[in-house]
Amino acid sequence: MAVIEYMLEKRDATQRRWVPEWVGDRGHWYDSTTETYVGWVDDVRDFYLPDTVVTLSKENLVQRQLTMHAASPMMKENPDSPGPENMIAMTEAEVRAMVEAWYDEFVAKNS
Repeated sequence: MAVIEYMLEKRDATQRRWVPEWVGDRGHWYDSTTETYVGWVDDVRDFYLPDTVVTLSKENLVQRQLTMHAASPMMKENPDSPGPENMIAMTEAEVRAMVEAWYDEFVAKNS
């Protein structure tokens, strides 16, 4: 199992960006400050994986998301005043719980 952080790559003269072919279950948790995403790479593989790819433990992912949350808070619906116009910032504990649950589901789905 390998939850990873990766960047898009340029493959040709068009300068369009592509998801590297070796990334499975891709496109999660985009970070605009580092231009990285979270995805999956199988442990057993018969292809090259760049040395620059970062493997994320559950705690690594939590810390990544808390850093993003500090810069731009993740929002939730206000339980006291429901509706999309009444969003409030999630607490760090809520972000941690959400990311930990997501990680567990992501690993279970891809293992």
